[in-house]
Amino acid sequence: MPTVEETVRDGNILFKINSIVGSQPETFQADENEKLAALEAFLGFLRLQGKETKALRVARVLAEDTRERLNEGKALVAYNSVNVAEMAEHPVAPERATAWLAKIWSNLEERLEERETGIQDVARQAGLSIYAWPRKTLGAGGAGNNSTYDIEFLKLPASDAEPTALAPGSIAYVQDLTLKPAFWLRRLIRTGFALKGWRRIAFLVYGIGGPAVVGTLLVLLWLALTTQSARIPTGDIVTLVFFAAIVGLLGFAFLSPFWRLIDLRIIMAPDLLLSLRERGVQLEASKEPAGDGRHVRVIRLVRYSGRCPKCGETVHLYDGRREFPGRLVGKCDEHPAEHVYSFDRFTKTGSPLR
Repeated sequence: MPTVEETVRDGNILFKINSIVGSQPETFQADENEKLAALEAFLGFLRLQGKETKALRVARVLAEDTRERLNEGKALVAYNSVNVAEMAEHPVAPERATAWLAKIWSNLEERLEERETGIQDVARQAGLSIYAWPRKTLGAGGAGNNSTYDIEFLKLPASDAEPTALAPGSIAYVQDLTLKPAFWLRRLIRTGFALKGWRRIAFLVYGIGGPAVVGTLLVLLWLALTTQSARIPTGDIVTLVFFAAIVGLLGFAFLSPFWRLIDLRIIMAPDLLLSLRERGVQLEASKEPAGDGRHVRVIRLVRYSGRCPKCGETVHLYDGRREFPGRLVGKCDEHPAEHVYSFDRFTKTGSPLR
């Protein structure tokens, strides 16, 4: 357990962390420069998230205060809920701070867990061996034994892809995992759809059986038009042609993403799969370790984004359409017509296309 020394700041208790020993093997000891770089990478990732929520604000102020203390050569501290509320500039009575932060911290843990891969990617692209992570340490209970909050530094896990040195003007992308799917798909794909067992069979049935169903419906409509002995009224012909067009369009809309995903491994996610709050989301079929020495293809909703090297705004991926057929390209949110970049899913980098 950490050696703890109490200090006081503005009348509130902070906890000075002197050392961390082997009971927390995931926590990694690094020099101050690397910790500062990890904090900068973490803050850079938070800026990519767009609108700042209360949960992300708490993470940001913890990281910024930790960075400030390191820059001033001060010891790192853990904060109680009152401290965090003050740093986040949230007006809440001291006796209600714990309840306020408990709800926000639960949301923060969920959001960061979904985006841990992206946080690791940013740190890895910066050439670091650690990444910053907000931590809650549960108190023993009772007066003066409240939970505390701080930033810890964790060792980066091994990665198949080594960081790629960026050429001048190039962009580095980071990934958000487990974005919110549409409500009707949430249980099925929330944590990824691994193509093994019944899921693999269902995926193949959808991809192969879907065209068969659409083809059968079109054949039935064609037979209805061509095998009648009596002359078919013009209105009925128009109705049958209309239904045939609807069947064909729906079949293409639902089945085209399947075949494009098989071919390209990553495509823009159809809107039907997404929550209304999500934008710029991709559907990716990535190869991941299965735990038995083999690999399994897992379909996930992901989002790649980066910081535009020209203007500093956020870059999101879009379908390349006719100009860049079969490709996803990164477009700057502020200058989408001019600041355009390629996208390499393996290296998570891109070069200027304009």
